[in-house]
Amino acid sequence: MDINRNRTTNVKGAAFHKQAKDNLQSILDNFLAIISLIKVDEVPYNQVKDQLPRLLTNTTDDFEMRIRAYNMVRAFESLLKLVSDLKDQAVLYDFRAINDAVKAQRQRFKNQQSDLDTKLISLRDRLALEMIKFEDEYSNKSVFKTLKN
Repeated sequence: MDINRNRTTNVKGAAFHKQAKDNLQSILDNFLAIISLIKVDEVPYNQVKDQLPRLLTNTTDDFEMRIRAYNMVRAFESLLKLVSDLKDQAVLYDFRAINDAVKAQRQRFKNQQSDLDTKLISLRDRLALEMIKFEDEYSNKSVFKTLKN
């Protein structure tokens, strides 16, 4: 049972590790691509013949930077979801802590049960004594009634 659980944990850990590594690589690649697109060509103002191709290049570069920035944001969101999943995994599947909490709760309930049992036994004994007294009194009164008649 423990071997299967360890294998499952190792497989999940490897999957989390691979996903984190892929997301970080995506962020790095996109960031480097954005940096490479941010280039400034020093062109004198009197050269008008290259204005149109440069405008088209700038537009495509702007579009590519936006796409790469979007990919970076998506990778960051994926990393945040991965961290959230890891937290959930740690909280929900921490069987030792869950077992300890269950054992503590069970012990508390057992203590409560024994306290209630002793109180109920005490109450039963008191009621039994009172019933005996009541029966004696009732039988004495019925004897007196029969004697009077």
